[in-house]
Amino acid sequence: MPWGLLQQEIPVSDLQVGMYVSRLDRPWLETPYLVEGVRIRSQDDVDELARHCVHVFVDLDKSAPESLSRLPPAAGSARAAATASSRAEAAQFRGMTVYRDHCSVEQELPAAKEAQAIVGRVLEQIRAGMERNPGVPLSAAREASEALRESVERNPDALLLLARLSHSDDVLYAHSLNVAIHLLALGRHMGLDRAELSVLGLGGLLMDIGKMQMPRTLLGRRTRLSPDERREIQRHVEYGETILQCSHGIPEGVRDIVAQHHEREDGRGYPRGLVANQISAYARMAAIVDSYEEMLTEGGLAGTPFEALKELRENARWGLNSALVDQFTHCVGLFPVGSLVELDNGEVAIVLSHRRTQRFMPRVMRILDPSHMPYPDPWELDLGSPAPDSEEARRQILRDLPAGAYGVDPARYYL
Repeated sequence: MPWGLLQQEIPVSDLQVGMYVSRLDRPWLETPYLVEGVRIRSQDDVDELARHCVHVFVDLDKSAPESLSRLPPAAGSARAAATASSRAEAAQFRGMTVYRDHCSVEQELPAAKEAQAIVGRVLEQIRAGMERNPGVPLSAAREASEALRESVERNPDALLLLARLSHSDDVLYAHSLNVAIHLLALGRHMGLDRAELSVLGLGGLLMDIGKMQMPRTLLGRRTRLSPDERREIQRHVEYGETILQCSHGIPEGVRDIVAQHHEREDGRGYPRGLVANQISAYARMAAIVDSYEEMLTEGGLAGTPFEALKELRENARWGLNSALVDQFTHCVGLFPVGSLVELDNGEVAIVLSHRRTQRFMPRVMRILDPSHMPYPDPWELDLGSPAPDSEEARRQILRDLPAGAYGVDPARYYL
């Protein structure tokens, strides 16, 4: 069944509460919406869309059934056909792999933590063996990347939560792990098959392997680098390529990620100044994830995921691929898993998990009351499905918060 049968184009004025808008009559980047997809919750949502669009596309499967009653009969019949099996057929029609969460975040956390530990052991093994053998022990590296891949396939939010909450003094380990996790989550979101996810996971872990040949003091520097130090840092790509040349069985896609993740589509990247289609798709994805992680790291306490995503969108006008930036933004959501957020009543919460189709209404854990005092017993709230007549039905996220806001360490609740 072609994908288009799950959507219907309607005038903005015909939108009803409960409808899910999946497409606009213009690119999302030309509107204030950071995440693709809008759930109509009030007339205010309709009025806001009307400021930017004349027509929109309503996803019939994601919309509340009662909201579709005023649509033409054809829409009702289309929705009746939009079963789980037809969605799978539609995805296959587009050449996508369908992934479903097989467990909750809480159920996946132990396996996610073990995968995280395997990555630490393997990277330390590679570092320790670098002087004796400049190559990569592929079997060990695959073990680590496959552990990550399997966890992300079951439920990506567990590793995304750990990526946001975990802290390590080993800058290279933390960056490599987080890049691999986000690359895998992005590939899963885009419906790439398992073989492609394996390439992304391994590429993320090995992307900065050349930095293992650099002083740790240089890697962890938070102050401005001198021109010579900046040039030395940039040589990590060259060092990484040399290490992979001494390694056997490394997939070509992984080599592309290592060699090209600092290239930019406008030709202003390094080391070769490649442009547009000269850069592999895997490397373009890696460039976005790498930039996002760097923004969060360099931003320190002042940086938030929301600000990083806004900067990524700005960079999409220059060297990053705009379509992939859109995909990544939709993948991690307006308020990524592990983020600290403030609700509209003043409470502070941690984002625990997302619905795949309602990323602006995640499941959260309330940890501070409206006066910003800790709750004795924090509790969870699903912003996407509160009881209709409850106080929670009115709760929304007001803004995201920087790490450490109000003295909160989210890690202590889960790590």
